[in-house]
Amino acid sequence: MNDNHSWFFTEALMNEEVSQPVVAAEASAPLGLREQSKREVTRRIRAAAVDLLARKPFSEITTREVAQHAGIGEATLFRYVGSKDELLTLAYGDRMDALLDELQSADDLATEAVGAEGAGEWYCARVRSFYEGRAAFYLQDPANAALYLRQGFDMTSAGRARTIAQGDRLIERVRSILAEGQAAGALLSRVDALSVAQNCHGIFIHEVDRTPTRGFEPSTIWQRVHARLNAQLDPLVIEPPL
Repeated sequence: MNDNHSWFFTEALMNEEVSQPVVAAEASAPLGLREQSKREVTRRIRAAAVDLLARKPFSEITTREVAQHAGIGEATLFRYVGSKDELLTLAYGDRMDALLDELQSADDLATEAVGAEGAGEWYCARVRSFYEGRAAFYLQDPANAALYLRQGFDMTSAGRARTIAQGDRLIERVRSILAEGQAAGALLSRVDALSVAQNCHGIFIHEVDRTPTRGFEPSTIWQRVHARLNAQLDPLVIEPPL
């Protein structure tokens, strides 16, 4: 346990009376009620982290602040999350899952409206819509979005697996869209759909990463991603015969 973490526990124990009702309730309750209590505390922690992340950068949020916002003691907080980074995974990860659900539902509806097959550009437009949605979501909270994505590259991060799984989910969806276009004869079949999907995802992550390092305005994220996606996708389109 690092010094900061030890300090969190020391401070939390001084204020533990805040959380004692929750702990006592868990200790004396039947298994079913105890599980309900744990879920309720987890829900409160998640809600507190989401609310605070909407107000300020993750670096400015303290674990004590999250605990107070959730109505528990700080020691109780650390019984549910192992580190401050896990709060980011809880809060931002849930929002990311909801976004991916929304984008996939929108794509499903678009597919139903057009039918099983479309022109090559239509398949490319479907891919771009996913990353346009990701870019709009990024703009809601650029600093925390970048921090969350970086968890996927941190071997010590508790949120790494979830971040990678969400990326893989989007990559697989893009791969399937491109494969559909290839099967329909609308996109070049000699190009590996998975490789293109991975490149598209890499483009988005790279542009998020280099926004602060290059001093780019976050508002230009989609303009930059869009141009690079076009370079990947446009050459795949097979123009219909005249």
